Amino acid sequence: MKRLYRWFLIFVTLFLLSNLSGCMDVTPQFVQVTEDVSIFENKFYYGQLTSEAEQYAYREIYTGIMEQQEEIYIHEIDADRANNILHHIIYDFPLVFWTDGRATSTTIEETLFSDGFTVVEVDYLYTLDERKQKEAEIKSAAESILNTVPAEYGEYDKIKYIYEYLVNQIDYVEDAPDNQNIYSALVGNRTVCAGYAKATQYLLNELGIYCTFVTGTATNEEGTQPHGWNIVRCNDKYYYVDTTWADPYFMEGQVETDEVIYDYLCCSEAVLEKTHVLDEGYEFPACTSDDLDYYRLNNLFYERADKWTLLNAMKASIRAKAENTTFKFASTETYEQAKQMLLDELLNSAAEYLCERYGLQEVEYFYQDYTTTNRFVVYWQYK
Repeated sequence: MKRLYRWFLIFVTLFLLSNLSGCMDVTPQFVQVTEDVSIFENKFYYGQLTSEAEQYAYREIYTGIMEQQEEIYIHEIDADRANNILHHIIYDFPLVFWTDGRATSTTIEETLFSDGFTVVEVDYLYTLDERKQKEAEIKSAAESILNTVPAEYGEYDKIKYIYEYLVNQIDYVEDAPDNQNIYSALVGNRTVCAGYAKATQYLLNELGIYCTFVTGTATNEEGTQPHGWNIVRCNDKYYYVDTTWADPYFMEGQVETDEVIYDYLCCSEAVLEKTHVLDEGYEFPACTSDDLDYYRLNNLFYERADKWTLLNAMKASIRAKAENTTFKFASTETYEQAKQMLLDELLNSAAEYLCERYGLQEVEYFYQDYTTTNRFVVYWQYK
C-alpha cells in the first residue's frame, strides 16, 4: 500500500511538472506600457472603451505596434475584442499606416499557473526600414502643406484650407497603391475615401483641431458602398467633413471644372444623413448646427424661390465673369420651385444678358443640379 501511494505521488508530481513546463512555454512577454496617457485622452475610439482593462489593452497593442512587434501580449481581453481594439487604434492614429488592421489573435485561458491573456500577431504591410522611409516621406509632405497655412487663420479657416488643398491635390483612384492609408494621399496624391479622410484627420490634428475618422456607408449614383469620412470640432461644436465627396465632378455633358464642392464642409447631420449612414456601436457627438454651411457664409443660400433674386444673382456673376453661379436652397420644395423657374425662363434670360454685355452672337452654358443637397449650379462660357 505504501509503495502504491509513493507511485501515486510520483505520478502527480510528474504531471504537475509537465503542465508547469507547458505553461512556462507560453509565459507572456508583456510590453512596458507608458504611464503617460495624455496622447490617448483626446482620441475618440479610446474614449469609447468601457473599462480600464480595455483601455490598458489598447495601450499595450499601441505600444506593440509602435515597436512593430510580431507578437503582442495583452492582459485579460479575448481575441475578438483585441481585433476590434486594433482597428480603434488605426482609426485614432492616422499615422499608423504600416498595418491595415489584419491580425491573428489567440486567447490563452487562465490556468492554475498563469492568468489568461491574448497574443495578437499583427500583419505588417512593410518592414521596419520601409516603414521609417515612408513615415519620413509622409511627415515631409505634411510639413510642406502645414507651412502654407496662414498663421492668423482660425479653426474654420484651417479646416476649409485643408479641405480645399486635399481636393485640389488628390485624385480619386480606386486601384491606387496603399489606398487605405495616408501615404497614398499625402505622398502619392492618388487614393480613395480612407486616404482622403485619414489625411484630413492627420493634418487637422497637427493644426490642433479635433478631428476623428468615422466609417459607415454612403449612397450615390453607383449604389451604396462602405465609406470613411470625418467629424471635426470647430468653435466648440461638432460637424461632419467629407473630403472625398468634395472632389469636383460635372455630370451634364461630362464637363470638367475646378470647382470644389462645399456641401460636405462642416455640415450638419441633416445634410449628411441623406446619403451617409454611420456604423453602429459608438456614441458619436451630435452634429446639429448648420451655422458653418459654406453657402450660408458666402451669401449663396436662398430661403425662397424669387424670380428677380435668382436672375440678378446670375447677372452679377456674369458681370464679374465668374465661372459659375451657385444656388443653395433651404428645402427640397424651394429647390424644385427655383429649378423650374430657372429651366423655364431665367437661364435663357441670363444667357441673353451675357450675349448683350460681351457682344457675343451666341453663348453656351451648362448646369448641374444636385438634388440631394438642394443645390443648382450654372456654368458660364464667355467665348
